[in-house]
Amino acid sequence: MAKYGWIGAALALAAQASFGEITLLGACPAEDSATGMRLVWHSDSPSCEVRCGPAGRKAAPFPVVQTRTPVAYTGKDAYWKYTAELTDLQPDTRYVYAVREPDGQPVGGAFRTAARNGAFNFLWMGDVHSTPNRPEKMKAVERLLAQAEAASAAQGGLSFVLFSGDAVKHGQTYACWKEWDGCRATHDYMMAMVPGNKEYYRDEGKTRWHDRWFTAARNNPPNGAPGLAGTFWFRYGNVLFVGLDTLAKEGREMDETTRREADARQLAWFERVVAAQKGRFAYLVVFQHYPYFRKDGPCSYGGYDFWRDAFDRLGVDLALSGDAHAYVRTHPLRGGEKVGDGTVYAICAAIDAQMEEPRLADGEGAVAVFDQNGASFGACWLSVAPDGLTLRYFSPEGKVCDTVTVLPKNRR
Repeated sequence: MAKYGWIGAALALAAQASFGEITLLGACPAEDSATGMRLVWHSDSPSCEVRCGPAGRKAAPFPVVQTRTPVAYTGKDAYWKYTAELTDLQPDTRYVYAVREPDGQPVGGAFRTAARNGAFNFLWMGDVHSTPNRPEKMKAVERLLAQAEAASAAQGGLSFVLFSGDAVKHGQTYACWKEWDGCRATHDYMMAMVPGNKEYYRDEGKTRWHDRWFTAARNNPPNGAPGLAGTFWFRYGNVLFVGLDTLAKEGREMDETTRREADARQLAWFERVVAAQKGRFAYLVVFQHYPYFRKDGPCSYGGYDFWRDAFDRLGVDLALSGDAHAYVRTHPLRGGEKVGDGTVYAICAAIDAQMEEPRLADGEGAVAVFDQNGASFGACWLSVAPDGLTLRYFSPEGKVCDTVTVLPKNRR
């Protein structure tokens, strides 16, 4: 680390989760994550410097876009939100970066750009509900991350983390975000995150209130559906990832007509994105918070019936979701029936300190269920290769409990 000056000191501080006045530092995907990346952080200082460069080489300064946000979290009434858009990066390269306030200690992180083609791995998790009075939750995240790193090491290790919402317990409460901040999953990797219902919550209750707190904490590509801040898309290698916001229509006062219009707007945007990216991806992965399925079948509030025809028509390979706190995985489906090249729907398990070994309970029809007393714990690591996309659900002890492989589709 000493090779590249104060960026090495920044990484050392990040490893200790000691961020000083710089908080919520992280890397978010760019549309083309082979040559770009988007940074975000908060600071009380009116000016900051950011440096970034390939690991082991001298890091160069990058210009930053400074924005003042009107959002006031509980316990953090004023701050600067900084963003930096990094361009012209080298594909398939590990970069390190650091941010420093004037005369302050640097804080740093890392990310890996995508290769144009070839294999890569990523970790998928969700539903942590981080809060300062439950520090064991973030220790569980670290434990699962270490398990996935070890399991994927022989295949090149992890490239990034995909998160399907409910990172924090109350989106309005800054202490919850600070508890989330500093985990290696947030500063050693690019993280692609969609909002969950918890990100919309005020601290005094479960009122689904607004997306402003999620938006203030992330720097996702500004390419989402009009008026739906939690939506975005990016390409990583030969995969097109599309993030959907299942909370947007609940976060504001809407009549039924407006709710239907929000759904239609998001669907039309999704179809435009997939059409525009045709020929640039081999696999299509959609992720959101509310579940498409639960262990007893399709889930109405997750929108399975609404999205099913579009997913069938456009050839979605994986539809990932969360919220139900139990790992659920369907067989490949088209039109609700099992077919070899259909869409696999999956719900990630919850993450908590008291994580137990899950058990397999065969679901009826098209659904396979892992369930442990109403909840299951763990995460998934996914490997992408030219001949297949494989999802592995693993327990807190690192035991692989379920595996499913999606074969590449003919997308001509």
